[in-house]
Amino acid sequence: MAVRTKNFNIESDIKLACTCGHTKCDERTVSQSLLNRVQLVRDDAMRSLTVTSGGRCQYHYNERKRTTPADHQKGIGIDIAVAGGLERGQIVKLGLKHGFNAIGVAKTFIHLGYRKGEPLVIWTY
Repeated sequence: MAVRTKNFNIESDIKLACTCGHTKCDERTVSQSLLNRVQLVRDDAMRSLTVTSGGRCQYHYNERKRTTPADHQKGIGIDIAVAGGLERGQIVKLGLKHGFNAIGVAKTFIHLGYRKGEPLVIWTY
């Protein structure tokens, strides 16, 4: 069964699943519990959010060199497009409000991850 919420689903948000195109790609998606948290962020933001990366298989370009699976491979991380500083701040603030504890801040996206039982970590790209 595909993960979905009232505003996110694999049919319209193809980046929820791996799109690397590798012949061995398993097209893994983000977990339902992660997507439920993202929906809460969207509800509070009161606007649409664009997913730029969700689930990634081990063959995905950004995952190939990893020695251990990270958030995207585990289905517990997602990247959301942002346009500028105010938007970045809003998504980070709402991510923290809704329990995300692995937050990466880039110029054009915010990584929101939920690592159960782990302390808060925030980084920049």
